[in-house]
Amino acid sequence: MKNKKTLVVVIISIITVTGIVGTFLTYQGPKSSSGNQITDMLGRKVEVPAEINSVYSLSSSTTVQLYMFAPDKMVGWDTQRSDEENMYLPDKYKNLPVYGGGKKDANYESIISSNPDIILIGHGGTIEDVNKIQQKFGQIPAIDVEGDNNLTSIVHSINFLGDVLGEPENADKLIDFYNKVLNLVNSTVSTIPENEKKKVYYAKDPNGLKTFAPGAQHVNLINICGGINVVQAPITKGGVGISMELILQWNPDVIITSDKQFYSNIHKNPQWQTINAVKNKEVYLVPQSPFNWFEGPPGANTIIGMPWTAKVLYPDKFKELDLKNLTKEFYSSFYHYNLTDEQTTDILSSSGLKEF
Repeated sequence: MKNKKTLVVVIISIITVTGIVGTFLTYQGPKSSSGNQITDMLGRKVEVPAEINSVYSLSSSTTVQLYMFAPDKMVGWDTQRSDEENMYLPDKYKNLPVYGGGKKDANYESIISSNPDIILIGHGGTIEDVNKIQQKFGQIPAIDVEGDNNLTSIVHSINFLGDVLGEPENADKLIDFYNKVLNLVNSTVSTIPENEKKKVYYAKDPNGLKTFAPGAQHVNLINICGGINVVQAPITKGGVGISMELILQWNPDVIITSDKQFYSNIHKNPQWQTINAVKNKEVYLVPQSPFNWFEGPPGANTIIGMPWTAKVLYPDKFKELDLKNLTKEFYSSFYHYNLTDEQTTDILSSSGLKEF
């Protein structure tokens, strides 16, 4: 009898152990049945949630596209914003927190505590660079986006981000606008002989002696809109310093600047008075609210800069280009702000344009 009881206990024990082992064999930890694997623009395989509701961008150029496609999914800005930049921004986005960006300035702890579903990294460098950033974010997927800062190859990044954010229709709308203004500009620029193209200088800082070399994404609009960049320097990643002697030698027909101080002072500065652009009142200030139309960052924000730069360089050839209505359409569709006629006129006239 005792042996029978022992046998029963052993059998029960075996069944119990087998059940436990079976449990370990079949249960492999929590799995998300709603997750998706995507391939980012560096070819990295990244697991992302099926539904993305909150996003942080580490790069200004991807932040612009994020704001254009899905502003309500933003958890913060990557850079500080001035009152002037916020002038044509809806109130609910003005006070989003600033967590920093880039590879060094980001406040990783604050970004993580904001619980984003994904992190966007614009033109993040090598796979190794992006993987290092991914390690800092732990389980939050980091997605690399390429071409977001280059107007000549930006369509791929627009399509990619539209898909990632679940906003393909907004991406298509932006691509349609891009193609529309690019075709408007190209159809006229293609008819301008090389010897009739205007020489252009882009001034970056308060004294006007910092710029970008031809080939840098920051000055793409000069070439796209039929101008010739007067700068003769190798392509560099950042800005290049220029001497006043060189500018006098180049003698540009048109000067474009993003610096308000330089724009205000250039006509008072005797050093600049003999330059054709100054003598002929061909100096223009880039509109910058909510984002710069020319560069800073170079990216989707400069799409509206195409018709503006075309008007700046060749007002007589682009008389039929309706910049006022294009501006209102762009702001309404992509900046989520309905400009009044008065505001649109103020943006364009403050830039130095006489006809638009």
